[in-house]
Amino acid sequence: MADEVKLNDIDLAEIDGGAGPWQNYARGTYVNYGSYIIYTVASGDVLTGIGPRFGVTVAEICQWNGIPDANRIYAGQHLTIYPRIIR
Repeated sequence: MADEVKLNDIDLAEIDGGAGPWQNYARGTYVNYGSYIIYTVASGDVLTGIGPRFGVTVAEICQWNGIPDANRIYAGQHLTIYPRIIR
């Protein structure tokens, strides 16, 4: 796993042209356990929003959590994520 790099939204805007879809589609909360986080899905969240929030892919989130269908997550679900960035 790559070292965690913490960037703020201003830094991210310079890197990827803006904070991106996670602002609208990754509003859940998380607890940081160092090398991983536990993310609690909020209503309206989608994996294509959650992934960019933490610098990971949808496929990685699905693999880490045994999710067979990336379109089926639900509010209150807990996801284990190994973030490359935290925002």
